[in-house]
This record gives sequence, C-alpha cells and structure tokens, in this order.
Amino acid sequence: GSIGSVIASQVAAHGPKQLILLDMYENSVYDVEHELRTTYPELSLEVLIGSVRDSRRINQVFETYQPDVVYHAAAHKHVPRMEDSPNEAIKNNVIGTYKTALAASDAGVKRFVLISTDKAVNPVNLYGGTKLVSDKLFIAANAYVGNKDISFSIVRYGNVAGSRGSVIPFFQNIINNGGKELPI
Repeated sequence: GSIGSVIASQVAAHGPKQLILLDMYENSVYDVEHELRTTYPELSLEVLIGSVRDSRRINQVFETYQPDVVYHAAAHKHVPRMEDSPNEAIKNNVIGTYKTALAASDAGVKRFVLISTDKAVNPVNLYGGTKLVSDKLFIAANAYVGNKDISFSIVRYGNVAGSRGSVIPFFQNIINNGGKELPI
C-alpha cells in the first residue's frame, strides 16, 4: 500500500541486509519493486505475494526468511467500503494482524511494528474499531510473549497526504470544483 511503500523506501535507504515485501496485490507491489530496484540497485530485495489472512503463507514466509523486524501495514482502510463490507475489514485488519503477530512471535522476530491510525482512538466507524482491536491485540501481545525476545510497537498516523484512501484528495476536488461536491 501507499504507507508500506514509503516505509520500504525508508528502510531501503538504510541498507538492510535484505528487504522482503509481502503484498496481496501484485500490481501495487510491482510498482514499489521497480522503484526500489531502480533507486537501490545493490539492495537484496525479495517480493512476495500473499495475504496476512493466510496463516500457512505467513508462517512459510517467516520460516524461510527469518526477519528481525516486521512493519505491518496491511489493512483495508477505506471507511465507506469497510462499512459496506464489515466482514472483510475484520478478517484483514483484526484476524490478519493477529495471525501475523503470532507467526512473528513463533518465528523469533525481534521487533514488530503495527502501522495504525488516529481513527483507532474513540472509533466512530467500523474501520476505526478494527484498528482499535488490532492495537489492543498488540498491547496484549507484549504480555503474552512472556520471556520471548520480541517487542510489539504501534505507530498511529492520521490522514496521510497522497496515500490511497485518504480523504484529502476528496476535499481538494471539492475546492477545485468551486465548493460543490462531485458525484461519486
């Protein structure tokens, strides 16, 4: 996604031993891959297709690559679409996050960072509610792992200018149209 691609670029700039991208949408990750390979030709980059909802795939990725750090930005985030498809929001944002955190803990990952949203604070919609549950899972995960050497962290973003699903372009279109909302 848009936030994950920026994180990938920032990590690549620091010269990691290896960068692994996992995305369920091959077209989006293809664009990120092309940009990273062009900008950082020496980068050891693996690009994988898979879903955080698929425990077998997630476990296989962790077993094969044994990452030290995971940035988890996989989320359905379009508020009206998630209101229309609550089961998909829950499966991806909550269950997918849970499965990925569990697999990371079992695989010996050292640090797991959940990319969250300001909408998780006192949520007023389903999307915010799913992110709040994910945040709470991470808080509980630190207690659950006990003696395991893994740290679960949460970073919350607000509307990110230029990210897919941001409300900012919607408002920009209204302003550009003389204050009139454009039909969807």
